[in-house]
Amino acid sequence: MTDDRHLRPSAVLWDMDGTLVDTEPYWIAAERRLVAEYGRDWPDHHAHAMVGFDLRDSAAYMIEHGGIDDLAPEQIIERLLDDVIESVRQRIPWRPGARELLAALVADGVPCGLVTMSWRRFVDPILDALPAGSFSVVVCGDDVTRGKPDPEPYRRAAELLGVDPSDCMAIEDSPTGVASAVAAGCVTVGVPNVADLSSTRGAAIVPSLIDVDLAGIWESARRPSSARRRVTLIALVAVALTLVGATLVLGGEDAPVTPPGEIALDVWAPYWTLDDTLADPGIEDRLGLLREVSPFWFSVDGTGNVIVDSNTPTSEADRLIALVSRSSARLVPSIIDHLPSGAMAALLADESRRSRHVERIASFAEELNADGIDIDYEQFAFADDPSTWPSTSPAWVTFIAELADALHSDGRTLTVSVPPVYDVTTTGEIGYWVYDHGAIAEHVDAIRLMAYDFSTSSAGPVAPLDWTRDVVDGALKAVPVEHHAKLVLGIPAYGYNWVVATDGTCPADAPRRTGVTPASIDDLIARRGGAPVYDAINGEWTYSYDLEVSDATTSCVQRREVRWIDAEGVRDRVHIARRAGLGGVSLWAFGYDDAEVWSTLVSSLADEVPTETTVAS
Repeated sequence: MTDDRHLRPSAVLWDMDGTLVDTEPYWIAAERRLVAEYGRDWPDHHAHAMVGFDLRDSAAYMIEHGGIDDLAPEQIIERLLDDVIESVRQRIPWRPGARELLAALVADGVPCGLVTMSWRRFVDPILDALPAGSFSVVVCGDDVTRGKPDPEPYRRAAELLGVDPSDCMAIEDSPTGVASAVAAGCVTVGVPNVADLSSTRGAAIVPSLIDVDLAGIWESARRPSSARRRVTLIALVAVALTLVGATLVLGGEDAPVTPPGEIALDVWAPYWTLDDTLADPGIEDRLGLLREVSPFWFSVDGTGNVIVDSNTPTSEADRLIALVSRSSARLVPSIIDHLPSGAMAALLADESRRSRHVERIASFAEELNADGIDIDYEQFAFADDPSTWPSTSPAWVTFIAELADALHSDGRTLTVSVPPVYDVTTTGEIGYWVYDHGAIAEHVDAIRLMAYDFSTSSAGPVAPLDWTRDVVDGALKAVPVEHHAKLVLGIPAYGYNWVVATDGTCPADAPRRTGVTPASIDDLIARRGGAPVYDAINGEWTYSYDLEVSDATTSCVQRREVRWIDAEGVRDRVHIARRAGLGGVSLWAFGYDDAEVWSTLVSSLADEVPTETTVAS
């Protein structure tokens, strides 16, 4: 390797269990011994589902599935650690080629970091068995707030090394670990062990670490591509991979196949984009291309009545509703739950209050002459404690069934917008099961999957492509096959402008996280300068710049990172929906798009869909 950053990673970040050492059988044996004390079996599908988990998540999973009803998660963790550490003291099972590759990297001057979800007291004996200085940094499961598949562990390791995660290579053996590394932006190598990586996307999959050509993988992943607009496009993942025996799984642009039928297009239309939406001289033509338009300014008050957001410009809102009503698009207003935590759950649990709520929604739809209603009750997921979900879920399903009956009897439809559920056997997560996607499917006309806002509290991807596929796969598994055509994938066309570092003391009113859209990003780039980079793994654009902020007494320089989804990412997500046979896509949000995004979105509804290719030598 040379010192050129495009040909050599700034660091190589290693997973431990299953990658550096073959301790997964030790963990599985420890899990089985513990569960056996409760008279239960621990089949492979449970054991393999936990591979790569943070130990806290493992403990929670074992409580749920292993019948362990008298131990706290911390006690389970300590029991497992004691068992596995005792096994390691007897023999450390190194993975083939791992120690040799680690030694070669260190000898070549490439810093290495260990990124493991095991806790430090288990890691230390393994570190002691390696030459001193093998790892420059070590990040353990008890060093982070959010474990894998969250990107925090890999970002933390890169931060400790003083490098950017996108300049690092990660080596992993589990889908959970691969997801973490890919989400962090690392060029990722997958080495299958216990868990199957055949459906993992965004990583180069190699059979073992013996004679692996990391330089070839790195060069392929960092090869520049073509230009977009006025800026440089750098694809983080190349289509070709020359490594013998390796495969790279990603959405390819070759081998177009005859696509499934044209997919329908819906949009959410928030009140804060009304000026831009209505200023478009082609608004009526655009409406003619849509199946459903959901005005996004209605919510529920404490009595269950539907109210208008006080910030909504009345004349503009009325104008859009009038335009939709005259078009071929269906008017399906969204109703949002902004009530305090637990309030909507309590309303739905009370039979008489729930019945009045259904009546008021039906009356609202009649007064507005709406074609249907979209229910967007997100507080269950993002405000209520998950411990309330077992009681909330059946009340929610009953509410949806009753509301569907009321609307259908009036000739109207019911759409529901919900956060995702996942296939726990492949993702290690269950998701927001409180909405019981499978149970409501028979009652509703459409289920919109909210496949966006993956990163909200810290800088990260808006909606990684792998995660979007997980959202779709989870819904397909949860919803009976006869209702798959009711599934609608939410497509984001927006992003965030984050503060990722600060030098100095910022004024109290210094900007924090702000939103960006394809319609606004060019102006930001023109004002701040710099060149955006396309992240092909996540299907998003990234852009960084420095912003000086000052007032009469203080000043600082903010390092800001912008991530957004533009035309390319919109197209790729529509193609994911079409490959899966979903019934439609819904754009968040009408008015965020620019001409390029809109034309790409419309054309992708019926164009040729590239296959997702596995490239092998």
